[in-house]
Amino acid sequence: MSRVSSIPLTLVLAVALGACGSTTHESTTPVTVFNLAADPARNIPVVTGKATVLSAATLRTTLDSLLSSHAELITGLAHEVGVGNNSPTAAINALAANTQALTDAIALVYGRDAGRAFAQLWEQHTQFFINYAQADRSHDHTAKEAAEEQLADYQSDFASLLSTATAGGVGLVAVTRLLHTHVIDITSYIDADAAGHTALAAQLRAQAITHAHIIARAIADAIAAQHLDTVKS
Repeated sequence: MSRVSSIPLTLVLAVALGACGSTTHESTTPVTVFNLAADPARNIPVVTGKATVLSAATLRTTLDSLLSSHAELITGLAHEVGVGNNSPTAAINALAANTQALTDAIALVYGRDAGRAFAQLWEQHTQFFINYAQADRSHDHTAKEAAEEQLADYQSDFASLLSTATAGGVGLVAVTRLLHTHVIDITSYIDADAAGHTALAAQLRAQAITHAHIIARAIADAIAAQHLDTVKS
């Protein structure tokens, strides 16, 4: 069987290129999470012939583990930036590895073009969180508002990508709400951490991880319900 892709290439490119047009205020942010010029699908092989089959159970476990880890890693990196570490190499590398694993999982299901579109949006939203943390640290309200606007745009773009990819299995309104919760969780954590509210920050971090499990379940269930060649029950 050939690989089944539910994402029209024109939509993939439109969403990805639209996201690439957003600025990430790197001029005021010394910590850069990713290299936009790099190809996130460079190591993903082109599948020919019989499609790779992934069990629905494995897909659920994989997304659950990776998305919950994402919440842990992005909050950890934001903390490093918040306390003034401008070279948190280990934290950046861990986050990059997590992002690549997520990209690989999406590409396994939907193909390399979808993997690229996913990665470009996902990597940028991690940068926006770090921009937000940097702005919090430096009390730069303009930069903080810019990061908030970028995260709002991300929610809309990424919700559209997920809803289209799953053929409406993750409804646009529902997934937008889930992503909004994720953004509020992380930015609220950053605010609390920057203000020195350690107990509240820990609570918000745990909440972000819990909500990541919910997001993972919703996405995995919607993908499994598509009965693609690449995912079998």
